[in-house]
Amino acid sequence: MAELQIKEVQDFLAEELQTLKKNFSTEREKDVAGFDGKVKDAMDKLTADMQAKHADIQKEMDKALADMTEKSAAKVERKNFGWSLHETLKSNHAEMVKNVKSGKGMELTMKDFNYSDFTGYEPFVTDFRDPILLPYDSFHYRNVLPGGTMSGEFVKYPKETATTGGANTWAYGDGSKPEIEPKMTTYQADAEWIAGLIKGVPISMIEDLAWMTAFLQNKGRAELLKKEDTFIQGLLLDAANSENYNGSKTVSIEILIDAALRQLKNNLHTPTGIVLSNQDYVNILLGKAAGSGEYDFPGVVTVNPLTGQLNVVGIPVFSNSYLSQGTGIVGDWNQAQLLTRQAPRIRFFDQNSDDAEKNVILVRVEERVALPVFYDNAFIKVTLAS
Repeated sequence: MAELQIKEVQDFLAEELQTLKKNFSTEREKDVAGFDGKVKDAMDKLTADMQAKHADIQKEMDKALADMTEKSAAKVERKNFGWSLHETLKSNHAEMVKNVKSGKGMELTMKDFNYSDFTGYEPFVTDFRDPILLPYDSFHYRNVLPGGTMSGEFVKYPKETATTGGANTWAYGDGSKPEIEPKMTTYQADAEWIAGLIKGVPISMIEDLAWMTAFLQNKGRAELLKKEDTFIQGLLLDAANSENYNGSKTVSIEILIDAALRQLKNNLHTPTGIVLSNQDYVNILLGKAAGSGEYDFPGVVTVNPLTGQLNVVGIPVFSNSYLSQGTGIVGDWNQAQLLTRQAPRIRFFDQNSDDAEKNVILVRVEERVALPVFYDNAFIKVTLAS
């Protein structure tokens, strides 16, 4: 294209200067100033002609564009907010001036505002946030129980059940000494599966929602711990692993103190924690004296005002939403152990049934734990006054 343009200029100069292109140099040597002047005049004429042609073309384009715009405007009358505000102020100008001078206000009715060409705009302005999640109990029995591991399907312990005879005073030379005969039995705790499945999760959902993977992991773990808590609680309240309160106290605080410092210590255990329902916990915090109606704790009951942690005779008291109101556990929590055969594990699969064909995945959450309770009198089940 560049060579063609240069050739066209050369042809034009040859015609204007009345000489051949190949003679440009010869003609210029004869009269440099005169020849250059003629070339300049020719180029000025060429430029003027080109500008005139360009102006004509531009006029034609502008006219065509104006015609198209006019036809388009005739078909659709677009009324935006700016137009609506302008027309409203224009038509109410006199009334507005009058009211301003008199210190009055006025209501304006906006002119028609046409946004019908942008229906269904809501998805463009929707603000999506992270999901509002279901809450779970913050208390977990695994936090107050000693932990450990196991390597098989169950663990066995030799468990002492009773002792016949015992040490006694003995006079030198007075026959045989007193005998001590300990009795043993076998105690077994089985590893239990706690598991759950989340089925049919679309792969596209995991790819499109940045929080979905974390949500599924947290959801699975929360559900696993929820069942773990009720599993442990059920074992501790079973008659084979605990005993009922056997005292005569009827006031809640007195029952807890009596169960901990009399019954449990008579069983030769040391109370290390108390678990109550949330309602019973609050009832203790809000306990009032029968006469004055004032909030009244015994001196051995303390509360941390910053955390709300309740202590009864120095024993920490916890609460959860799993225990029924009126039921509590006073225990030596060192006399049971949460053994882990398989730690909580969450895995994703796309080969369940026809999941691969449907492009969905399966989420599996599971663990294996055992709870050996070493003494059946190390935990006291109490019933509190309502």
